[in-house]
Amino acid sequence: MRFGSILLRMITIISFISTTHGLIHFYSEAGDRHCFYKELTQGSLLIGKFKLEIKDEESSIYYSPRDKNNIGVLIDVEETFDSNHRVVHQRGTANGQFTFIPLDTGEHRLCLTPKSFYSRTWYGKKKPYSDINEFTIIDSKFKSSRISIDLLIADSSIIDSRRTNEVQSLSKQINKLNDKLTDIKREQKFIREKEAVFRDLSERTCETVVRWMIIQVTVILLACLYQIFSLSHFFVKIKIA
Repeated sequence: MRFGSILLRMITIISFISTTHGLIHFYSEAGDRHCFYKELTQGSLLIGKFKLEIKDEESSIYYSPRDKNNIGVLIDVEETFDSNHRVVHQRGTANGQFTFIPLDTGEHRLCLTPKSFYSRTWYGKKKPYSDINEFTIIDSKFKSSRISIDLLIADSSIIDSRRTNEVQSLSKQINKLNDKLTDIKREQKFIREKEAVFRDLSERTCETVVRWMIIQVTVILLACLYQIFSLSHFFVKIKIA
């Protein structure tokens, strides 16, 4: 057991030394914490891209966890110059990225801990086995892992420029939407005006038609009354004759 732990540490040290373009590979047991030391200046930007692979104990093959929600790493950043004050403590996925802007200049310790966040308990009650994915159980029992991490130190103005570009892009989109909304309101106003003109014309047309209908009906009634009066007068003359 002691020889195995010594061998594991030697492998870890060798993996730290064998880096290519800032990319580091190291092997770790589940729950073990591995740290890097970086001298960071105030206003700089630390970007870390990492990938966690877990080991299949039967085939000794490392693979990306199939359970994307419960397998990941814990990310800690501590200020060694300030009594190891922890400034970052967050949960990461198995394949992701983190960024950190130091508040003060000095040596910082960046630590990664491969871990399974899976738990069968949910609000104090055990989950039924029917709700548990088999891959979740298999991946959560991993013992060994391999982590690849690429660290890049850049200027924090990159983020500011990106945010500025994003804000400008959003402003342009908002302006375009406002212009489209203005055009839509203008078209709606034009349509309402045309509808008002059409409504007034329809009302005047209906009034004219009704007026002429009343006139025609009145003339017809008068003509009928005249005809009835003429016929009655004619029949009276015939009887008298």
